[in-house]
Amino acid sequence: MKHFFKITVPLAVYLVIGLFNTATAQSTWKTHFESDKVTVQYRLADCTDKVNDTHFSYYVMRFVNKTKTPLNVTFDTAVKKGSADIQNEDYNSFIMKPSEIREGNCLHTQKELRFFAKTNATAGKIATDEAPLLILNIKTYEL
Repeated sequence: MKHFFKITVPLAVYLVIGLFNTATAQSTWKTHFESDKVTVQYRLADCTDKVNDTHFSYYVMRFVNKTKTPLNVTFDTAVKKGSADIQNEDYNSFIMKPSEIREGNCLHTQKELRFFAKTNATAGKIATDEAPLLILNIKTYEL
Protein backbone atom coordinates (compact mmCIF):
# COMPACT_ATOMS: atom_id res chain seq x y z
CA MET A 1 0.00 0.00 0.00
CA LYS A 2 2.86 2.42 0.81
CA HIS A 3 4.34 1.71 -2.63
CA PHE A 4 1.01 2.66 -4.25
CA PHE A 5 0.95 6.06 -2.50
CA LYS A 6 4.64 6.73 -3.26
CA ILE A 7 3.84 6.48 -6.98
CA THR A 8 0.28 7.82 -7.13
CA VAL A 9 0.60 11.01 -5.08
CA PRO A 10 3.62 12.47 -6.96
CA LEU A 11 2.01 11.52 -10.27
CA ALA A 12 -1.24 13.28 -9.33
CA VAL A 13 0.67 16.41 -8.23
CA TYR A 14 2.63 16.44 -11.51
CA LEU A 15 -0.57 16.15 -13.57
CA VAL A 16 -2.31 18.96 -11.67
CA ILE A 17 0.70 21.28 -12.06
CA GLY A 18 0.92 20.43 -15.77
CA LEU A 19 -2.76 21.20 -16.32
CA PHE A 20 -2.44 24.48 -14.41
CA ASN A 21 0.58 25.59 -16.47
CA THR A 22 -1.22 24.92 -19.76
CA ALA A 23 -4.38 26.71 -18.62
CA THR A 24 -2.55 29.83 -17.48
CA ALA A 25 -0.67 30.15 -20.78
CA GLN A 26 -3.86 30.95 -22.68
CA SER A 27 -4.63 34.52 -23.68
CA THR A 28 -8.14 35.99 -23.64
CA TRP A 29 -10.51 36.06 -26.62
CA LYS A 30 -10.25 39.17 -28.81
CA THR A 31 -13.04 40.16 -31.17
CA HIS A 32 -11.79 40.43 -34.75
CA PHE A 33 -15.10 40.87 -36.59
CA GLU A 34 -18.74 41.23 -35.61
CA SER A 35 -21.94 41.51 -37.63
CA ASP A 36 -25.61 40.89 -36.93
CA LYS A 37 -25.06 37.23 -37.95
CA VAL A 38 -21.66 36.18 -36.65
CA THR A 39 -18.91 37.09 -34.18
CA VAL A 40 -15.32 36.07 -34.97
CA GLN A 41 -12.82 35.98 -32.12
CA TYR A 42 -9.26 34.71 -31.72
CA ARG A 43 -6.66 34.12 -29.06
CA LEU A 44 -3.10 32.87 -28.85
CA ALA A 45 -2.75 29.40 -27.30
CA ASP A 46 0.40 27.67 -26.05
CA CYS A 47 0.00 24.14 -27.43
CA THR A 48 2.76 22.33 -25.57
CA ASP A 49 2.97 18.56 -26.02
CA LYS A 50 5.04 17.41 -23.04
CA VAL A 51 5.06 13.76 -24.15
CA ASN A 52 6.72 14.58 -27.50
CA ASP A 53 8.58 17.66 -26.17
CA THR A 54 7.14 20.03 -28.78
CA HIS A 55 6.30 23.64 -28.05
CA PHE A 56 4.08 25.54 -30.49
CA SER A 57 1.85 28.57 -30.33
CA TYR A 58 -1.33 28.61 -32.39
CA TYR A 59 -3.99 31.19 -33.01
CA VAL A 60 -7.29 29.53 -32.27
CA MET A 61 -10.50 31.07 -33.54
CA ARG A 62 -14.06 31.07 -32.25
CA PHE A 63 -17.11 31.67 -34.43
CA VAL A 64 -20.48 32.46 -32.84
CA ASN A 65 -23.65 32.10 -34.93
CA LYS A 66 -25.91 34.86 -33.56
CA THR A 67 -28.92 33.78 -35.64
CA LYS A 68 -31.60 31.15 -35.27
CA THR A 69 -30.86 29.77 -38.75
CA PRO A 70 -27.98 27.67 -40.14
CA LEU A 71 -25.12 29.66 -41.67
CA ASN A 72 -22.45 28.84 -44.22
CA VAL A 73 -19.35 30.73 -43.05
CA THR A 74 -16.41 31.35 -45.39
CA PHE A 75 -13.14 33.10 -44.62
CA ASP A 76 -9.46 33.24 -45.56
CA THR A 77 -6.51 33.08 -43.19
CA ALA A 78 -3.06 34.43 -44.00
CA VAL A 79 0.23 35.60 -42.51
CA LYS A 80 1.44 39.11 -43.20
CA LYS A 81 5.18 39.41 -43.86
CA GLY A 82 6.50 42.96 -44.01
CA SER A 83 4.33 45.92 -44.90
CA ALA A 84 2.49 44.47 -47.91
CA ASP A 85 3.34 40.81 -48.51
CA ILE A 86 0.67 38.22 -47.67
CA GLN A 87 1.73 34.57 -47.56
CA ASN A 88 0.13 31.20 -46.77
CA GLU A 89 -3.39 32.26 -47.67
CA ASP A 90 -5.95 29.50 -47.01
CA TYR A 91 -9.66 29.38 -47.86
CA ASN A 92 -11.98 27.91 -45.19
CA SER A 93 -15.68 27.11 -45.15
CA PHE A 94 -18.07 25.34 -42.79
CA ILE A 95 -21.76 25.14 -41.88
CA MET A 96 -22.90 26.34 -38.45
CA LYS A 97 -26.08 25.25 -36.69
CA PRO A 98 -28.42 27.91 -35.25
CA SER A 99 -26.84 29.63 -32.21
CA GLU A 100 -23.77 27.38 -32.47
CA ILE A 101 -20.39 28.36 -31.01
CA ARG A 102 -17.50 26.72 -32.88
CA GLU A 103 -14.17 27.02 -31.09
CA GLY A 104 -10.68 25.95 -32.13
CA ASN A 105 -8.25 24.23 -29.79
CA CYS A 106 -4.77 22.68 -29.69
CA LEU A 107 -6.01 19.26 -30.75
CA HIS A 108 -5.91 18.04 -34.32
CA THR A 109 -9.67 18.46 -34.77
CA GLN A 110 -11.15 21.46 -36.57
CA LYS A 111 -7.85 22.49 -38.15
CA GLU A 112 -9.63 25.33 -39.95
CA LEU A 113 -9.97 27.01 -36.54
CA ARG A 114 -6.30 26.66 -35.60
CA PHE A 115 -3.58 28.68 -37.30
CA PHE A 116 0.16 28.25 -36.67
CA ALA A 117 1.79 31.23 -34.93
CA LYS A 118 5.25 30.21 -33.72
CA THR A 119 7.56 27.40 -32.65
CA ASN A 120 8.57 28.06 -29.06
CA ALA A 121 12.09 27.21 -27.96
CA THR A 122 10.99 26.22 -24.47
CA ALA A 123 7.71 25.50 -22.76
CA GLY A 124 5.94 28.53 -21.35
CA LYS A 125 7.47 30.97 -23.89
CA ILE A 126 4.49 32.06 -25.94
CA ALA A 127 4.52 34.16 -29.10
CA THR A 128 3.43 37.77 -28.76
CA ASP A 129 -0.16 38.82 -29.46
CA GLU A 130 1.18 41.15 -32.16
CA ALA A 131 2.06 38.31 -34.59
CA PRO A 132 0.51 38.96 -38.00
CA LEU A 133 -2.55 36.70 -38.28
CA LEU A 134 -5.04 37.90 -40.86
CA ILE A 135 -8.63 36.70 -41.03
CA LEU A 136 -9.90 37.99 -44.37
CA ASN A 137 -13.04 38.03 -46.49
CA ILE A 138 -15.44 36.79 -43.79
CA LYS A 139 -18.79 36.04 -45.41
CA THR A 140 -21.95 34.38 -44.15
CA TYR A 141 -24.84 32.89 -46.11
CA GLU A 142 -28.09 31.82 -44.50
CA LEU A 143 -29.23 28.33 -45.45
